[in-house]
Amino acid sequence: MNSLARKLSFILFLLLLISITWMQSWVFIPTPTIHDTSIIHEQVDTLGHNRYSLKNNFIIKKQDKIWELYTEGTPFEIGYSTGALSKSFLQEQEAIFAYRMVEHAPGKRPNLARFLSAYYNRHMDNRILPEYCEEMYGISYHMNPKFNILGSPYQRILNYHGIYDTQHAFEKMDVKVNSAFAINGAKTKDHDVLVGRNFDFFLHDQHRTDKIVHFVKPIEGYKFASVSWAGFIGAVSGMNETGLTVTINTAESQIPFAATMPMSLIAREILQYAQTVEEAFNIAHTKEAYVNESILVSSAFDNTAIIIEKTPHGIDSIKMRNNELVCTSHLQTDELRKPMAYDPSYASYYRAIRIQELINQKNEFTVEDIASILRDTDGFEDQPIGLGNAKSINSLHLHHSIIFKPETREMWLSTSHHGMEEFICYNLDSVFSNSQNYPPPTTLASNAKQISEAGPDHWENYHNYKQFKGMSFQFRNWNSQLPPISQKAIDEFIALNPKGYNVYEIIGDYYIKAHQNKKAAEYYQKALENEVATHQSRQFIKEKYELVMRD
Repeated sequence: MNSLARKLSFILFLLLLISITWMQSWVFIPTPTIHDTSIIHEQVDTLGHNRYSLKNNFIIKKQDKIWELYTEGTPFEIGYSTGALSKSFLQEQEAIFAYRMVEHAPGKRPNLARFLSAYYNRHMDNRILPEYCEEMYGISYHMNPKFNILGSPYQRILNYHGIYDTQHAFEKMDVKVNSAFAINGAKTKDHDVLVGRNFDFFLHDQHRTDKIVHFVKPIEGYKFASVSWAGFIGAVSGMNETGLTVTINTAESQIPFAATMPMSLIAREILQYAQTVEEAFNIAHTKEAYVNESILVSSAFDNTAIIIEKTPHGIDSIKMRNNELVCTSHLQTDELRKPMAYDPSYASYYRAIRIQELINQKNEFTVEDIASILRDTDGFEDQPIGLGNAKSINSLHLHHSIIFKPETREMWLSTSHHGMEEFICYNLDSVFSNSQNYPPPTTLASNAKQISEAGPDHWENYHNYKQFKGMSFQFRNWNSQLPPISQKAIDEFIALNPKGYNVYEIIGDYYIKAHQNKKAAEYYQKALENEVATHQSRQFIKEKYELVMRD
C-alpha cells in the first residue's frame, strides 16, 4: 500500500511538473535571436521642433495628431527605430491596451490578466513570420517597465497585436463597423482604380490621437506605407510601392479559444510581398485565421480590386462587378456567410447599401468625390438618421479616413477623426526618393494636392455633434442630488441632433432617475421611432420602454 501511495505521489508530482513546464512555455515566451544589435547604441537626434532621427530613420510631426515615420533596414532595426522614435506615445498607447486587458480580467486583477492573455495568445510567436517577431522585439526595448506585471515587454507587444481581432470577436458585428469600397474603369475619371476607406476601430478616445503614417523600406519585399498607431506593425490600411492596397474589415465572429496569426499581420504580409490580387489571395490562403475578416485588396498592376473573405473554416473572394466593389463588416460570399442572417437593422449591412446608393448617384468619380462619400452622415435616400449613428458611413468618431489612387501611388489621409478637415496627400514614389536625403524634409506630404475641407453644412453637423456629446455627459451624470434639468435645456439638447435616436434614449434615462416613468416612456418611444444604430441597441431600448410601461 505504501509502495502504491509512493507511486501515485510520484505520478502526481510528475504531472504537476509537466503542467508547470507547459504553462511556463506560454507564460514566458523566448525572445528572438538577433545577430546584429548595434543600432541599440545609436542615439535619437533632435533636428528641430517635432523632428527626430535615428541613423537613416526619422519621425516628423506633420500637424496635430499626425506623425510621419520613416524606417528602413533589418526587421529588428525597423522595430527598434520605430520604438525609439515614437517612444512617448508608444507608452501612452500601451497604457490604453494594458487597461483594456485588465478591464476584461476577472476581478480586474493584473496577474490574472497576464495569465489569461498568455493562455489565449499561447504560441502566437510560432505562427507569426520570424521577421515580424524580430520587428516586435525591437519595439519592445521601448515599452514602459511599469507594465511588466502583465508580462515581459516582448510578450506584451505580441499580445497587443491580437487586440484588434479579439475586440471584434467579443463584440457584436453592428457595434463597430468599418467601410471600404473600390471603383474602376469607366466609373473613374482616369479609368484607373480608386479606393475609399473609413476605419472606425478604436479602444479609447486617446487611441485616435497621434496617428502614424509609417513608411517602411524593408530589406526584403516591397516598400510600403501604412496608417496605424504607435507600436503596431500590422496593416489595417496601406499601400505598397507597386500600387497594391490593403484594407481589413473584421466581420462578426464566433469567440475563438486561441489566437493564431492576427489578421493585421496577414494584411501586412500581403502589403509587403504582393503585387497582384492573385498573389494577395495566395498569401491569405496559406494562413490560419481565428476570426472572420473581409480584406479589400486593389492592384494597379491588375487595375482591379477583390474582397478576400477569410474565416477559421475557409476562404473565398469577390470580384468587381460593374466597376465597383463595396466592403463593410459582414461576409458576403454564399458559403462563408451561411450561419449569418443580415438585414438593414445591422449597421454593417445598412452602410453597404448606403455606399452603393451614393456610388449609383454619379457616373464618374474623382478623389474629391470619394472624399464626399466618406464624409456622408445621412441614411437611405439622403435622409438624416442622427449624427454619430453607427449606420452612417461617417460616424464622426473614426480612427482614420483614407483614399488610395494605386496607379499614381498616391494616398490622401484625413487630418481629423471626423473626416471634415482637409485630406493630405502622400505620393509613395516621392516619399521614398526624398527619404534618402539628409537632413530629412520637414514633411513627406505633397501639400499642393490636398483635398479641401468639407463644406459649411458638414461643419455645422460636426459642431452640433460636439455640443451634443458635451450635453450628453451632463444628462448621463445627473443624479437626484442635483437640480432638475430644465425643459429649455432638454429642447436645446434635442435641437442639436433631432434625428438621433440616442438623444431621446438619454432623456428617457434621465427621467427614469428623476422617477418620472411616464415621461421616460414617451422619450423611449421617440427613440424607437428613429433609426436606431444597432439591432442590440433597439432591443435594449425596447426592454426599457416595456419595463417603465409596466410600472
